[in-house]
Amino acid sequence: MHVGNTPTPERGNWATYVTATREHIGMSKAELARRLEVDRGTVIRWESGKSRPEDAEVVARFADLFGLDADEALAAAGLRPNATPTARPTRDVPLDPDLKVIMRRLTDPNVSEPEKNTIRATLRYLAQLAEQQERGAGRNQDRATS
Repeated sequence: MHVGNTPTPERGNWATYVTATREHIGMSKAELARRLEVDRGTVIRWESGKSRPEDAEVVARFADLFGLDADEALAAAGLRPNATPTARPTRDVPLDPDLKVIMRRLTDPNVSEPEKNTIRATLRYLAQLAEQQERGAGRNQDRATS
């Protein structure tokens, strides 16, 4: 996914970038805050243009979470002042056909909100399972190298 980074004087690059990305996926501000391990108020301040991240690691986690180009995200956050976000695609890997269907359903205005909410809840559940497995694999790898 590529997010156009169109600044406006009242919002700024990072605010537009975060809002557009989060809304495109259909993630709540609270969920984004939880996944990035920041306070929900932080996300609200980012999206309102009142603040930007000071830690490049948070921006890197944001880019990783959404499959975005890390350099583009860092530039949007103002952490790469000489970098200009590019218009090139940020994903080299083609999207899985099943995910394309899900994305079409989530963006289709004719699909009911209850159905969209069910899809989002299912995706959140699957993401949590994947995170648990990754954490478990990390612990197992740590034990193997000890």
